[in-house]
Amino acid sequence: MGEIRVAVAGVGNCCSALLQGIEYYRANGSKLGLLNPLVGGYGVGEIRVVAAFDIDRNKIGRDLSEAIYDKPNKAPRFMDVGEQGVEVQMGPAPDAFGPETMSKIVVADAEPVDVAAVLREAEAEILLNLISGGSDKASRLYAEAALEAGCGFLNATPLGVVNDLNIVSSFKRKGLPLAGDDLMSQMGATSFHIGLLEFLDSRGVRVDESYQLDVGGGSESINTLEKSRDIKRKIKTEAVKSAVGYDFPLVSGSADFVDFLVNGRDSFFYVKGSYFGGAKFTMDVKLSTEDAPNAGAVLIDCVRGLKVAMDRGVGGAVEPVCAYGFKRPPRRHSLHEAYRRFREFTEA
Repeated sequence: MGEIRVAVAGVGNCCSALLQGIEYYRANGSKLGLLNPLVGGYGVGEIRVVAAFDIDRNKIGRDLSEAIYDKPNKAPRFMDVGEQGVEVQMGPAPDAFGPETMSKIVVADAEPVDVAAVLREAEAEILLNLISGGSDKASRLYAEAALEAGCGFLNATPLGVVNDLNIVSSFKRKGLPLAGDDLMSQMGATSFHIGLLEFLDSRGVRVDESYQLDVGGGSESINTLEKSRDIKRKIKTEAVKSAVGYDFPLVSGSADFVDFLVNGRDSFFYVKGSYFGGAKFTMDVKLSTEDAPNAGAVLIDCVRGLKVAMDRGVGGAVEPVCAYGFKRPPRRHSLHEAYRRFREFTEA
């Protein structure tokens, strides 16, 4: 099928897991942990990262294969990645970093590169926006650079890129695909919570109230706590509420940071409801996961889904990809329906 040339903005934990995962599946041919071994005929091994951007002084100027393991990254090292021949370049840093932040990022003393020019020179087809949540100005600059360079754009952050009609219209006019917003992890709290409520609803259970709370040790937990807690809570609550067709008291997504969890995340779920004859039940569940690898399978699928859209000349928000892989798509569907639409789109 040929390679999929990808640029990455944000060489953090998700990028580390993605690069290691591509190498892992390319090297051993395993299908363990993949939602779809093939998407539109493309295997995981067809994905090639050709450019990378960050702002941390520990990563700028280093080969991508070294930068993904460097501090402050905490992603588990499950695969050695050989030299990529891709130097991490200084991206835009217009968002303020307060002196009291818990983040270990130290912004490099370097001038940002012309992102669009780098994308054109690298012949990148898709730009993945994996920067910190809450860095909204930088996310918009990356979207504009992708548009200028003729790249598709995948927005993993909570910023409403795919939900911005002006941005979507601009990409549609140029025949460039978009997907987002706010990546939904493979075994993340939001997908689990939605699946749990969909199951209960399908069994005739009435949900009376529910909540989901997170604690984690990774950078996303810091960013959520310090920058994007309110918007993340709104997005996650709206996504989970869509699982059933009636209103009930619901809180989803309140987070805190626990340093010694490293890249781990503990998610706590509570559901109270009624079933046959008005009988009551309560449910308490704890889910413990590794944060960074949780993004890998969905990212890999969405990258290949955007490539399929690009091959077909589809511009603007690619709804089957958005509904499949993101918490805040332009149009929501049940998990089952989203999977079906994604596979129909990529296999057509």
